[in-house]
Amino acid sequence: MKNKTRVMILEDDVRASYTLESTVNHHGKFQVVAVSETCAEAIEQFKLYTPDLVFVDITLPDGNGLNVIKKLRELSDSCHFIMTTAVRETTVVEKAVQLGVIDYLVKPIRMSRVNQALDDYLKSIETFRNNATVDQAGIDSLLGKNPTTQTRRTPKGIDTATLERLRDRINELRLTEFSAEEVGQIMDFSRITARRYLEYLESEGTLKLELDYNTGGRPRRVYKML
Repeated sequence: MKNKTRVMILEDDVRASYTLESTVNHHGKFQVVAVSETCAEAIEQFKLYTPDLVFVDITLPDGNGLNVIKKLRELSDSCHFIMTTAVRETTVVEKAVQLGVIDYLVKPIRMSRVNQALDDYLKSIETFRNNATVDQAGIDSLLGKNPTTQTRRTPKGIDTATLERLRDRINELRLTEFSAEEVGQIMDFSRITARRYLEYLESEGTLKLELDYNTGGRPRRVYKML
């Protein structure tokens, strides 16, 4: 665990906790040192393990994750926090931002999104540690601002015309719930390509991803229109 970033997880959902723990440990530069299911347990483990980064759920059996962050900040002002929650209300997101959380992950959480959050954390920490000062571009990058010269509307791997065609087909067929496999058949995509476009639509708030565990085996990923 030498030189690895110490991570603590506060999550009462066993499946979500396991997914987070396995993803973080698989990254290579992070190590989960503690997993808590309650606010009280989290405070005690925080004192014991002094993590660098904490994943915090909002809805917990004995309290609210936002209040836990306030208490943990009193114990350490150098720790960073990432929210992991199904709560989407803008008032809650605003409070989280005011508390200084560095990321906000909406459940069900994708492993790729967790890895992105971890990479962003490492990038920011490296900038803080290796530079005495930072220019405007560096500050914009740390704050997640897009450069003014950026003209690309969609990320690499997402073609704008294809994306619009997918939107049109969903509206035309009046689809409200579907899988990547079903979209792949409709659009003549591979399952992987369909999932990439659906994950993009989810990230911009058009779709919601849910896991169907009533399959008798591996959970089925279902996308629903918002």
